[in-house]
Amino acid sequence: MPGITSPPPPEFNSPPKNRPTGKKKRNEPTSLLENLPRLGTHPVAPGTCTTPLCGAVADETPESDLQNGWVRAGVYGSTDPDRVWCSGLCATYGIALAEVRVTPAPQQQEAASVRT
Repeated sequence: MPGITSPPPPEFNSPPKNRPTGKKKRNEPTSLLENLPRLGTHPVAPGTCTTPLCGAVADETPESDLQNGWVRAGVYGSTDPDRVWCSGLCATYGIALAEVRVTPAPQQQEAASVRT
C-alpha cells in the first residue's frame, strides 16, 4: 500500500535496547550442603556392604542374577577366587583382600629358600 510505511528493520550495528539497571539479587544457598552433589544411596564403609550377592564367588553366581554395572575381579596367584562386586568401591576392597592372599610362585619359593 502506498500510504503505509513500516518501521525500518533493526540494523546490525544499532545500539542495544535499554535494559533495567537494577541488579538481580543472587539466591543465597540456605545451607552449605545445598549445592553439593547428592548420591543415590549413602556410601558404606568397605567390607560392610549389604547388597545381596556382593562379594559372591563369580563362578558360582549365575550372570542372570547380576545387574548391569557389576564388577568381576580377581588377582592372579591369589588363593581367593574371582568374585563379583556391586560397585567399584566394593571391588577395590575385594582386590586388596585378594592381593593379601597371594601365594608365591614355585620359582619365588625356591629363590627364597636359597637366600636363607
